[in-house]
Amino acid sequence: MTMRLAEKVALVTGAGRGIGRAMAIRLAQEGAHVVAANTDVQQAEEVAAEVAALGRKGLALRSDVTCRDDIDGMVQNTVEAMGRIDILMNNAGVLGFQGLLDVTEDDWDAVCNVNLKGAFFVLQAVARQMIRQGEGGKIVNTASISGKQPEFFVHYGVSKAGVISMTKSAAVALGPYHINVNAVCPGETVTDMHLASMAFHAARNNISVEEFIQRREVRIPTGRRSRPEDVAALAAFLASADADNITGQAYNVDGGLVMVA
Repeated sequence: MTMRLAEKVALVTGAGRGIGRAMAIRLAQEGAHVVAANTDVQQAEEVAAEVAALGRKGLALRSDVTCRDDIDGMVQNTVEAMGRIDILMNNAGVLGFQGLLDVTEDDWDAVCNVNLKGAFFVLQAVARQMIRQGEGGKIVNTASISGKQPEFFVHYGVSKAGVISMTKSAAVALGPYHINVNAVCPGETVTDMHLASMAFHAARNNISVEEFIQRREVRIPTGRRSRPEDVAALAAFLASADADNITGQAYNVDGGLVMVA
């Protein structure tokens, strides 16, 4: 594999599993040292060990992106351990299993505090560090095609639409500092969160999870759901010098689903 990220330092939030784990591993495969930040530190430690097994420096941090002190500590600990931050994978996210008429204020806050508010303050803290370093950087936010089309879990869709908007605004604000900001927008991706969503919708439709997934997959132009590695591959490109003149974009990784949904 091409070492496009040799000796870069990457911070990945929500790195314990799913897309975040795949991002951490892909960046390490391309030469980056990786800090895996996660609320479940045991999961983060497992990812950091995988990074180390690839011959890179791996560090696990427990961090809750809804806590400003945790965010500041995460950035400080990364810089103390690794010396700098070149790449941010702003990936931490949650899903709330409520439809529009059932969402409470607590439900709304639980989703938006992580997916949007937390993502913003992580971006802000890392951008400040990158500006101090004076050598630019790459920020990749994890949004979703749910931010581009109607979404049953409305608070999730709103949070991801906000991430897309944030990406565009941050790209303009940080461009003069040579910091590129882009977003990846996964579609149906085989993760624990996605499978929980499929189970929820299958129960609503009184069918098996397997049948519901099959009905969904036949609508995808490529005929399959994405793997976390599909999203990580695009994220690695956006973190590399190959994407030096790309910023403010939100790229779908969905097998074409957004076009037919």
